[in-house]
Amino acid sequence: MKLTDRLFTRSLVAGLLLAPVVAAQSQEELKQKYEEKLTHEFIEHGGWITDYDAARAKAKEEDKVLFVYFSRSYSP
Repeated sequence: MKLTDRLFTRSLVAGLLLAPVVAAQSQEELKQKYEEKLTHEFIEHGGWITDYDAARAKAKEEDKVLFVYFSRSYSP
């Protein structure tokens, strides 16, 4: 077995072992993390729009493109 195959297999096994830990987080914990993330200074004072539809409307109005950050870590 090649080194790259072994590394891939080990990474896959590690990911499978960690999956239940991530899935075990309750929706309340995820919502709390999401709310905390939104209070970071770079979001509050950086001019970021966290409402997708509002951001699309503003971008269209100003003839600009969107810079969108998607995260699956926090789900309200």
